[in-house]
Amino acid sequence: MRRAAWLGALMVLTGAFALAQTCTVRGAYGGGAAGAPDSDQPNAFFSLGVAKFGCGDRAWQWGWFSLTTRQDNQLVSVVMFRLEELTVDTAAHTASFSGQAVLTVRTRTGFERVRGTVQVSVADNRSRDGSGDPDTLGVAFFDQDGNEVFSYSGEVKRGDIAVFEFSRGR
Repeated sequence: MRRAAWLGALMVLTGAFALAQTCTVRGAYGGGAAGAPDSDQPNAFFSLGVAKFGCGDRAWQWGWFSLTTRQDNQLVSVVMFRLEELTVDTAAHTASFSGQAVLTVRTRTGFERVRGTVQVSVADNRSRDGSGDPDTLGVAFFDQDGNEVFSYSGEVKRGDIAVFEFSRGR
């Protein structure tokens, strides 16, 4: 009987510790049209959603990113299909992430597809009410040999980027 009471007390304490853990989600999301800082017209369309979840001793992350732009006589598209690294600084409202991606370059004569890694940095400068500097976006694509084959930087002309962090104790 005494052994059962100790086992019951141990189960209650273990359950209390499991319920006392804090879960945190941090990341960035957004979409819209971006362009050069000195232009009113956008020249790229993007969408992103990346997040890192942590709850107790478990952590996992997921995300996607896509960018399509026209450069010279080419239509360039970058699609990230696997998030590998995510860093979020909520105090500075910035996030940077990288992952495996495919770069597709379409021309009038055909297309070329390159597998590699994309590195993206975003800054959430503008508040929801539209005040502040424009949000910014920077993209660099590296082929499998580590050579940079594409880069893009611009500010959001239409749309929004949001950098966030939520914590909740259970």
